[in-house]
Amino acid sequence: MKKWLFLMSASATLVACGTEATETAESINQANDLIEVTINVAVDGETIEDGSITSNVEEDAVLFDVMEASFDVEDEDGFITAINGYEQDEDANKYWLFDLNGEMAPVGAQDLELSDGDVVDFNLEELE
Repeated sequence: MKKWLFLMSASATLVACGTEATETAESINQANDLIEVTINVAVDGETIEDGSITSNVEEDAVLFDVMEASFDVEDEDGFITAINGYEQDEDANKYWLFDLNGEMAPVGAQDLELSDGDVVDFNLEELE
């Protein structure tokens, strides 16, 4: 009976440790799939309240999805029209534009897959 009890407790211990090790390995693998991106949001060049975030997101995350998860975003046909209550104004010719790593983005937010270390700068500014 003592052998049986010893075997059962040893098995339970091994199972518990094995699960923890597996979960830890999975957590490390999942963490390795995350990338760090920084998103800055400004109106006429001035950062707005809660306008900058550095976030860990999944590799190949799409900018539009990250924006929706991180800010209060409104859009029209996939084009961002408002961020945190700051709306573009067609009459004043002010629109949300964004740069990727200091250069004009090559595609729209819905098509931009983010890479590790990307810096995205959104600015509500007047077009000339």
